[in-house]
Amino acid sequence: MAENDSLPSAVPRHFSTDSIPERDRVAFVREVYGRAIVKHDIEPLPDSAFYWHSTLRTLPGLGLASTICSAVHTERTAAQIDSDDLVLNITLAGRRIVRQFGREALVGPGDVAVTRSLYVASCDCEAHSRLVNVRVPLDKLSRSIGNLDEILVRTNPAGTEHLALLLRYVEMLQSAEGPTDPSVQRMVAAHVHELVALTLGANREARTMTASNGVRAARLAAVLEEIDRHSGEHALNALTIAKRLGVTPRYIHLLLENTGKSFSHHLLQKRLEKAIALLRDPQWRHRKIADIAAEVGFTDLSYFNRAFRRHYDATPSDVRAAANRGE
Repeated sequence: MAENDSLPSAVPRHFSTDSIPERDRVAFVREVYGRAIVKHDIEPLPDSAFYWHSTLRTLPGLGLASTICSAVHTERTAAQIDSDDLVLNITLAGRRIVRQFGREALVGPGDVAVTRSLYVASCDCEAHSRLVNVRVPLDKLSRSIGNLDEILVRTNPAGTEHLALLLRYVEMLQSAEGPTDPSVQRMVAAHVHELVALTLGANREARTMTASNGVRAARLAAVLEEIDRHSGEHALNALTIAKRLGVTPRYIHLLLENTGKSFSHHLLQKRLEKAIALLRDPQWRHRKIADIAAEVGFTDLSYFNRAFRRHYDATPSDVRAAANRGE
């Protein structure tokens, strides 16, 4: 995979065939999707109206695609080979048949199959499939994984801790703007490489080396995602999140130490961010400020007002008034 992939890496790229004339849809997907994952021909299967919705991201040494598609047949020919990468084919919904090296794997929900972009391959996807593809240069994994022949086109069951962490980390990358600094991009890509290696059965040395890197980063991302998603719950605390993620509250606090902010700080900041968004939202214009405070997780209105003023140097009423004036 080239270091200077043409797709923008600062933000994920979302595209849908809904906005493309029907006659141009297949060619469009081949071109845009192929630059992020691997080049291949795409053909709609009979009796299935073609559609394709993807979120793509490229970082140095990494390509990600989250896709929902109609029933299609894909095939990579010898003329389309331009790299030597491993591609994880993870199925979240629907089924697909992956073929390479004369092998065939039926990949259903919760399964992952691995192909190598240096060789021809084909795949049949059923309609309404939801897929995640992760593309990693082979040289980033060859030292971590012993015999590649043991994993190529084999179906591995999902649900393992490392695959779950990988999927969470990918979801976070696909939904956020992401890092623009090249050094941070390389670090994030390295975290994904480590999680991929662990998912595929990295050797003991690699497991030891990655124990405090990729896994730790993915778990931190999972904690921050849980804080964001559940910040409106009045009783949310580190114990609640620890139970959801299968770790200890102490481990939650240790992970957050690396951010320079405590659990309480992260939670307060997220609640205040959601509060200011609602104060500026026209649909909440006629709701009481106390209602907004309760909605985002505060149980004490006085504390909410004090915290809001400290953070934004303005009162909730000031922010609402400015929004009503169109400022």
